[in-house]
Amino acid sequence: MDTPRSGKTRVTSVSLRAETLEAIRSRAGKQGVSSYIEEAVQRQLQREAVDDHIAEYEAEHGPVDQAEVAARVERIRAHHAAHRGEATPADAA
Repeated sequence: MDTPRSGKTRVTSVSLRAETLEAIRSRAGKQGVSSYIEEAVQRQLQREAVDDHIAEYEAEHGPVDQAEVAARVERIRAHHAAHRGEATPADAA
């Protein structure tokens, strides 16, 4: 995660609980606190965009089938595990 950030940056002030800041500092290492927070915020924005997309889909097509979602999640996990060379729960059976 030592890749430089692209785009303009601006300095801002953010208030965090002391424990949160210490946890970030202990994990951020060379990456730095600002980069760590930037990446965390970007992930949150992506999650919110996905939530918005799901809400739009459900408004048009009705609720998402949770069984289908669970099946797709499992296929994705199995795919990632296979590419990392890990055993999947199905392999253990």
